[in-house]
Amino acid sequence: MRCFTARESNPFDRGETDMNVVDVRSDLRMVLDSGPGQAYLLRRGSKVVLVDTGIAGQGDTIAAVLRDWGLDRVSLTHVVLTHWHPDHAGSAAELAKWPNTQIWAHRSDALIIRGDSYGSFPTLTHTEEEFYAHIAGSIPDAPPSRVDRELDDNEALDEIGAHVLSTPGHTDGSIALHFPNEAVLFTGDVATRQQGQVMLGPFNHDRPKARDSFRRFADIDVDVVCFGHGEPLRGDDTAQLRAAATADEVPDPLG
Repeated sequence: MRCFTARESNPFDRGETDMNVVDVRSDLRMVLDSGPGQAYLLRRGSKVVLVDTGIAGQGDTIAAVLRDWGLDRVSLTHVVLTHWHPDHAGSAAELAKWPNTQIWAHRSDALIIRGDSYGSFPTLTHTEEEFYAHIAGSIPDAPPSRVDRELDDNEALDEIGAHVLSTPGHTDGSIALHFPNEAVLFTGDVATRQQGQVMLGPFNHDRPKARDSFRRFADIDVDVVCFGHGEPLRGDDTAQLRAAATADEVPDPLG
């Protein structure tokens, strides 16, 4: 995987920036912002699907990544949010103003993304409390965004060639996305990869339910696994996710 900063080539020259872009493969890029957020652009011919948006204010960077592919904003047809947390849905409102972009999210999180309801605070373990306090202040609130389509559990998204995996527990409407033709899985935050270990993601609203959701990754065969936080897995390394999902106990060092 190639990692480069936004200032390293002219299409990304925006002055001082902490943005990094990782080429996971030729049709898949991971965008990391200065906070904890990650977003993924999956190119499908002349059109692009964005999975999550990072924190608020990332529209210019997403546009720069598209330009580097020789595309423009019209090429971004869908933004699919894995859940409502502001490090994942922060720029949805900005991208919703683009001319050809639809915003999709699970029905259980859609009201929160629209600003019509408040999300509940996660149930933190003692180990998580200090960790949460450290990062919470670095994440700006997500402006309310329209949601054009409310997704259901295990729904087939034929328009983008994806399948919804319902993974409640991190939030009520957390989802993962499986693109079988591209052999890519986006886990959202129910799973993470930290220090080389695949484990349950932190800051869950219902930890037992999140552990059950983590088990859904046991039988998925893909070439790339993209986490909400942490470096993606590729090739034979994707077996690490299956091993964690089939372990006697779900790896949960923060539990």
